[in-house]
Amino acid sequence: MIHIIANPLAGGGKAVAAASGLARALADAGVPCHVHVPGTREDTVITARTHAPRGIVVACGGDGTVHDCLQGVMTSDAPNKQLAIWPVGSGNDIVRGLGLETEGTEDLQSAFIDAVLEKSTTLTDVGTIQIFDNDELLTRYFLGVMSCGFDSDVNERANAMPAKVGRARYLLGLARELPIVRPRWYAIDSDGDDKSMAAMVVAIGNGPAYGSGMLICPEADMADGQLDITVVTNTPKHTFVSVLPKVYSGKHVEHPSVVSWRAERLRIDAPESLVFADGERIGPLPATIEVMPSALQVLTWQRT
Repeated sequence: MIHIIANPLAGGGKAVAAASGLARALADAGVPCHVHVPGTREDTVITARTHAPRGIVVACGGDGTVHDCLQGVMTSDAPNKQLAIWPVGSGNDIVRGLGLETEGTEDLQSAFIDAVLEKSTTLTDVGTIQIFDNDELLTRYFLGVMSCGFDSDVNERANAMPAKVGRARYLLGLARELPIVRPRWYAIDSDGDDKSMAAMVVAIGNGPAYGSGMLICPEADMADGQLDITVVTNTPKHTFVSVLPKVYSGKHVEHPSVVSWRAERLRIDAPESLVFADGERIGPLPATIEVMPSALQVLTWQRT
């Protein structure tokens, strides 16, 4: 059984229609399918958790929808954690990080259905974040990038903007945060090594990109059992501004103000710093981040 969870706000409101079209195509191919339109993010998590043991959950939306479905799948009783993605969001960084096509055209739909019929999946790593919220220790999961610092401040501002702003939200948030950007001191334990430093951005990538194509961790491999860490260190604002555009090509890692390494487990703390993952707010530091190798089966397809 296929359970499509369609975010009614994703893709400028196009996700529900996209889910209906996919469901019709699946039914025509003889595949039983249900479409669920949750009212809230919490509903998305609960729906994914409920249906994960009964078949494949399909996240129909963008990275936020994938993130919420992931929380449900990973906390479900399903013996094999499975997730499929039908990309209808404004960013779709996670699905691109998996090496999958992002345009919902008819031939892509056929490729998706073939993958369902052939049970074509690949194993991918999942990042975990342990964080305290009101003195309660919570665990959250991510597939793309976890970040704190300037980019999280931008995300906090961007997410407060109306959904109709679309992809421009991140750029607008960036423009408004730049005048007030400042470094923080990050206490970082990385696999037992002290990596503490003053930084503008700390990004931990299971996948390579966030923010609609910003390759913050350009070499991140979602199946290598490691996390890629990229830190933009304390640097003059004019230098920071000159480095930012290079994130779209991944060339920022060549700048001397940027340091990178790989790890399996980190603990990070800093004052007044928020954690975001897959573009979604997680909470304030401190946080412990760890990779779960090959923890999720993701439906994979290829156009013929």
